Amino acid sequence: MNGNGQAGNGWGYALQGQAPPMLQAALRSVRRTVSEPTPLPDCHGESCPWVRAVADCVANGQCQGAVLFCDDACVACCVANKVPGVRAVAVSSLAQAYQALAGFGANLLIAEPAGRTFFEFKQLLQLCCEGGTCPPGVACVLEELDGHAHR
Repeated sequence: MNGNGQAGNGWGYALQGQAPPMLQAALRSVRRTVSEPTPLPDCHGESCPWVRAVADCVANGQCQGAVLFCDDACVACCVANKVPGVRAVAVSSLAQAYQALAGFGANLLIAEPAGRTFFEFKQLLQLCCEGGTCPPGVACVLEELDGHAHR
């Protein structure tokens, strides 16, 4: 069991398109120092079904958290948050990623890869590996809102 009450294989990652060289290097580095990340479904065509497939992997416990690199983080975040049990946050900085994990217990970080450095990629991957637990007050509100979502 992980900190979110799910069985999980640690953390995962997903990427839309070809991995930039800096991300490839960061993945190699993280594999040596932290753990082997779980590769999640690749994007083959439309991005919305792909984002949902990645969110489903997180929701069903294939991994306890993930970082998703895509071209439109806002749309991806909207789609992912429709999957029950997923707390996705679009992040543009390491500070936002840390806050999303610590304050919200995000289990899916979504970032646009364009212009990111090796350090940023590596830190995002490491932060995701550390994960977070949804604070009780936030969890309660989210559960209540989810119960009203289908009315």
